[in-house]
Amino acid sequence: MLVLCGAVLLLATACADGHGHSPRQLSEMITETVRDSADTGMPGLGASGSLYDPNDFACAPAVDPLVPGSWRSQAPRSALEAGESAELGLSDDAGGPARAVIATVTTPDGEATSAETDLGEDEWSSLVFPDDFGADPTTSGVHTVLWTDGAGDPITCDGFEVD
Repeated sequence: MLVLCGAVLLLATACADGHGHSPRQLSEMITETVRDSADTGMPGLGASGSLYDPNDFACAPAVDPLVPGSWRSQAPRSALEAGESAELGLSDDAGGPARAVIATVTTPDGEATSAETDLGEDEWSSLVFPDDFGADPTTSGVHTVLWTDGAGDPITCDGFEVD
């Protein structure tokens, strides 16, 4: 909390001196500070520490899968409009056994919600955010998607952006 208050004070002080950042950039800076100081243990926030970067179409730091397989994920690669749903998918090209998988989406404000689906052998499994997650409609910013198996072991990380 102290880190968050310090970040807000720093940004507020910078605002008075003409910092050159848009309100959206300032909001993302505050969100990043909150994420960096979070120790919640929630997948996609405190657990992996990975955040999706829409410029690189990758998460940093990269997620090292603890589940054997040749994993591929899918998410929208162009920015969605606020309120638009995002189709998310996961596949194991190695044709591993059928299993339960969980997608945890961390929103720009740091809230994480999860949904489970079954991954069949040699098939894509899909979920739709926010519909399958019981979450609020999508909001502006970057959303990080952490895929795990039913035991919570990381598989891969992906994400999408909303304008």
